[in-house]
Amino acid sequence: MSLQPWYSVCTPHKDIREGRLDEATFAVDLWGVVSGQAPEVYLDSEEFFQKTYMTEGLKSVLLKTLKGLSGSADAGDRILSLQTSFGGGKTHMLLALYHFAKSNGKIEVLQELLKETQLKWKEQQVNVAVFTNKTCDATQGRKLPDGTHLRTIWGEIAYQLGGASLYKLIEPNDKARTVPQGLFEEVLRNASPCLILIDELADYCVGASGTKVGETSLADQTISFVQQFSEAVGKVPGAMLVATLPASNLEVGGGEKGQEILQSLEKRFGRMAADSKPVKDDEIFSVVRRRLFDSVGDASVAKETAKAYWEM
Repeated sequence: MSLQPWYSVCTPHKDIREGRLDEATFAVDLWGVVSGQAPEVYLDSEEFFQKTYMTEGLKSVLLKTLKGLSGSADAGDRILSLQTSFGGGKTHMLLALYHFAKSNGKIEVLQELLKETQLKWKEQQVNVAVFTNKTCDATQGRKLPDGTHLRTIWGEIAYQLGGASLYKLIEPNDKARTVPQGLFEEVLRNASPCLILIDELADYCVGASGTKVGETSLADQTISFVQQFSEAVGKVPGAMLVATLPASNLEVGGGEKGQEILQSLEKRFGRMAADSKPVKDDEIFSVVRRRLFDSVGDASVAKETAKAYWEM
């Protein structure tokens, strides 16, 4: 059998065929998607999942999220930490969960999961909050069009989950940049079902360590909040928290301070979180293939090609 050229067998995605693929698009900016400042492939949920390979890790976390948001008694882990090295697929998984929750059950991948697992999903609005190192400046905070001035991660989460009404429950704490002690359970109960996605928190805390709050810093307050928040999520059915952490302090700036912050966050998340790995080593080829190609041709052609290379 004479082998055919790859371009006569495989069909790349349209953006590649038209020369519009920028390698920078492989670096997912979660907050860029939330704010609408990201490549179209990440903004459209259907297109995103069409080009996303369903790894075992992603499928596992989607199922846990599906159960967690449904409020079922067998929901299991509702606090998940994703800790891999840079480029390990953590942020991509958070974006999958973002589209998953925002779709309200209308995307194909959710329907397939429901069919496979025989789970029930009642159509409902899921409140979603996203916090990354780009969401809210540690020094200046973030000003919203309605005049609200958010200053902390707890202010951001409360406002994103329920607008001004839920924000008022912890507004004094947000203004003072002090942890809301035991107050967040009420916020979550009012917002349930809700999904909170936290990305690059260690990097944010390095910057926040320079913002003084009394005898402490905003980084100290944020780390303390993680523990309070995790405990609140665990008490509220229908609430789900997924956070990412770098695999080592080498990926966090700030030298010794960065290492100290990462260790503190690992302890806080480790108390209640179940760790998940987004992509296994043997799945990387499938992930890249799914992103680059619409089709890789007939299976028999692939088999013959592999055989020819093996014989050569």
